[in-house]
Amino acid sequence: MRKGNVYLYYGEGRGKTTLAIGQGMRAIGEELSVVMVQFLDYNHNKEYVPLKKLEPEFRAFRFEKQRESYEGADKNELANEIHLAYNFSRKIIETGECDMLILDGITDAVDAGFITAGDIAALLGKRTGSMDIIVTGTHRYEEIADCADYIYSINIEQKK
Repeated sequence: MRKGNVYLYYGEGRGKTTLAIGQGMRAIGEELSVVMVQFLDYNHNKEYVPLKKLEPEFRAFRFEKQRESYEGADKNELANEIHLAYNFSRKIIETGECDMLILDGITDAVDAGFITAGDIAALLGKRTGSMDIIVTGTHRYEEIADCADYIYSINIEQKK
């Protein structure tokens, strides 16, 4: 039986979502199914739109309204959207609906105070042995890192 892993991609640098999508593309090549849920990720339409063409093998979901950013948005409305995405992700994990689940930008929802790192760790704890889960976001939280099999720090290196 295939063993799944938890991957954490974090850092200030760009490319975390692209890396996660690349892993998803590799999974499709291995005839695995992929679901991506985006949290507070308003800058990746160039990546998100083409993914819709890969359905049903690669399904991408956003539960938040289209906004330029979450600054200035109604916080209660945004909290409800984040919780819908979180609960949807939990259902995906509990039902084993896919082989790879990408939780894109979920640690940014922790940064913004909508969920906790403990919530994400609890979510990861529900994973079946064969499902891969990729967690992305700006910051590393120890509760999440403790659940990860692989941790990648994506940072910008200054030119000299």
